[in-house]
Amino acid sequence: MTVVAAGRADDASEGPFDGRRLIFPAIMVICGAVCVIDAPSLTLKIVAGALVLVAGLGLILARGSSAPLAGLLAVSLTIAAGLTVTLLVPRGLAEVPALAGTANLPRYLPAGWKRSTAIGVASVAFGVSVMVISGSPIGLLAGAGAWGLADRSIEHAAFEAERDRALALLAEVEASRQAQREAAAAEERNRIAGEMHDVLAHSLAGLSVQLQAVRAVAAAEGAPPSITGPIDRAAELAREGVKEARAAVGALRGLRLRGVADLEGLVGGFPGEVSLHVTGQPGRLDPEAGHAVYRAVQEAMTNAARYATGTGIDVKVTWGPARLRVRVRDYGLPAGHQPSGVKGSGTGIKSMAGRVEAVGGRLAAGPVQDGPGWLVEVTVPVTGGPDSEVNA
Repeated sequence: MTVVAAGRADDASEGPFDGRRLIFPAIMVICGAVCVIDAPSLTLKIVAGALVLVAGLGLILARGSSAPLAGLLAVSLTIAAGLTVTLLVPRGLAEVPALAGTANLPRYLPAGWKRSTAIGVASVAFGVSVMVISGSPIGLLAGAGAWGLADRSIEHAAFEAERDRALALLAEVEASRQAQREAAAAEERNRIAGEMHDVLAHSLAGLSVQLQAVRAVAAAEGAPPSITGPIDRAAELAREGVKEARAAVGALRGLRLRGVADLEGLVGGFPGEVSLHVTGQPGRLDPEAGHAVYRAVQEAMTNAARYATGTGIDVKVTWGPARLRVRVRDYGLPAGHQPSGVKGSGTGIKSMAGRVEAVGGRLAAGPVQDGPGWLVEVTVPVTGGPDSEVNA
C-alpha cells in the first residue's frame, strides 16, 4: 500500500512502472486500426481514425480532469464519437470506446435523476446504434449491457469512496495512536523518574549525610587515615551517585523528540501511496527543529488524506550546508473521487507554522503553482556539519 523510495545524493528513484497503464491505449489503437481497415473508402478511413482518436482523447481527458463538468463533456465526446464510428463502420470495433464512455459517465454526475437520465439516454443510443448496424430489433438489448456497465461503475465508485474514507480515517487513527503511545511512554518515564527520585536519590543523599557525620566523629576521636580515608571515598561516591541519579531522573523526564531520522517509519506506516526521497549529506539539527519537521510532515500527509483522498504524496528531504528543506506535495483530488468528509481542527497549518518558526525556521503552504495539488514546504537551520548520528 505504501511505496518508500529513500535515497542519498541524487538518488531519486521512481516507483516501479505499472504496465496496466498501457492496456487502455493499446485497446484504443486496436479499435482504431480495425475501424480504419474496415472502412470502405479513404475518406471514411480518415474520418473513422480521427473519431476513434477523439474518443480515446476524450476518455484520457475525463480521467485526468478534477472538474466534474469538464469530465462530463469529455466522456460525452467519447460516447458521441464512438457511436458515430459505429454507424459509419458497422463491422469495426467502435462499440468499445462508446461502452467505455458510458461506463465512465456516472463518475461525473451526482446521484439522482440527472445521472439516471444521462445513463438511460446513452444506453438507448447505444442499443439503437447496434440495432441499426445489425438490422435486428434484438440489437436494442445491447443498451441493457451498456446500462449494466454504467451500474457497475457506480458500484465501483461507491467502493472507492468508502476505501478513500477508510484510508483517511486510518491516517487519523494512526496519528492519534502515535500521540497516545508517546503520551503513555512519557507517563511511564515520569513514573520511573519519580520512583528513582523518591527512593534512590533520597537514599543516596541520606547515605552521604550519614557518612559525613561518621567522618566528623572519626576526626573528633582522632581516627587514623586508614579509617577516615575509606570514609571520605565512600562519601565522595555517595555524592557522585546523587548527581548521577538526578541526571538520570532529568533524562527520563525529558520526552524523546522524533525527527527526520523517523520520517521513514512515519511514511512506512501511512495508509496511502507515499514516496520518500532524501538528498544531500545529512547534517545535525536541534532536537526541537527535527521534531517540528516531523510534525509538519505528519500533519501535511494527514491533510492530504482528508481533502485530496486517494492522491499520491511525495515527501522530499533536501539537506544543505546551512538549511534543511522538506517538501510535502500531493496531486489534488483524483478525478472521480470525493473528499473523505473527515474534518480536521482547522488549525493544523497555523500550529505547524508556529512550531517551525519557534525553532528559527519557515513554513509555506498553498496550491502547487505549476500543477494540481497542495504543497507544504518547511525550512529549518542546520546547526552542524555531517554527523553519523543525526538527531532530527
